[in-house]
Amino acid sequence: MLINLGPQHPATHGVLRLVLELDGETVVRCIPHIGYLHCGFEKMGEYRQYNQIICWTDREDYLNSIGNNVAFALGAERLFGIETTERCKVLRVIASELSRIMSHLVWLGTFCIDIGAFTPFLW
Repeated sequence: MLINLGPQHPATHGVLRLVLELDGETVVRCIPHIGYLHCGFEKMGEYRQYNQIICWTDREDYLNSIGNNVAFALGAERLFGIETTERCKVLRVIASELSRIMSHLVWLGTFCIDIGAFTPFLW
């Protein structure tokens, strides 16, 4: 029997679809289909100025928006030959690390919801 799991299933969080082949209650084969979070960012940026794209980079990954902004800014600075100050570099690292920690905490909270514990997500 074949079963489609996702992308609207609560366990997949909208980012993938799994086609499961079952033998009774045993999963015999799993075919993942990824890419359901794709939004065409590259195509939207083809005909825009560099300063019009920075507001879209934080929408690429809703858990690590500052990381995407930093990556785009670093690329633009290299293209234009701009050198940033040491303070700017340190602040970027701090913001990126805080965003990474937040992403891990959201993962932990949603994992707890998936296994039946809702309260840790609220902490």
